[in-house]
Amino acid sequence: MLDAIITSSLELIAAFSGFYFLIKNRNSKLRPFVYFLVITVCVDALGSYTSFIDKIEFLKFLKGTRFETNSWLFNLYVTGSMFFYVFFYRGFIKNQKRRRILTLLIVVSILVVPFNFYLGKSLFFVNILKYNFIWTTFSVFICVSIYFYELLLSDNILIFYKSTLFYISIGILLWWLIYPPMIFYMPYYKKIYPNVISIRSTIIIFANVYMYGCFIIGFLWGKEQ
Repeated sequence: MLDAIITSSLELIAAFSGFYFLIKNRNSKLRPFVYFLVITVCVDALGSYTSFIDKIEFLKFLKGTRFETNSWLFNLYVTGSMFFYVFFYRGFIKNQKRRRILTLLIVVSILVVPFNFYLGKSLFFVNILKYNFIWTTFSVFICVSIYFYELLLSDNILIFYKSTLFYISIGILLWWLIYPPMIFYMPYYKKIYPNVISIRSTIIIFANVYMYGCFIIGFLWGKEQ
């Protein structure tokens, strides 16, 4: 419960910070990302319906159905996030060869995602689809890596610490490197290190604080690239 409250609060602060940034930069290319944060807030809010199934009469009909858990919602959200990140970063990449890499990633994803859903069709309403999550992690890593590589080759490297997109990117990258192992490999960690399961929530909270903290700092202090 505590991690949900902290995460929701940070999401809202990040979203409002994003709108504050847009007020100062009305033609910003980061506008889609701010809207994506709003969607994230809405998805998390909608996903909380599982906590009220036994408390709200209107939702009791979901008990015993596939929608008793919210895995279906977050499986769709993860997929949408992957396509969003690829299109989003593609808009900032200037080199044509690197843009083609992201275009190819989109094409491959159109083929890979349905296959991942097919492999996990029995788990779609039960759990997060592992292969879909891993593919999204891989795609995010590719997008951010290409952005950092192009940043290193440009004059903007001299003022990278002023770029809002830079703060967004380091927040996204670290979160996607930390969160998936916490979700999928925790059963293996538990066998080897029994005590690690007790700190999983703490690690996830810190990952969320770090990522949304980077977003907030970027929007409030950073500038349009």
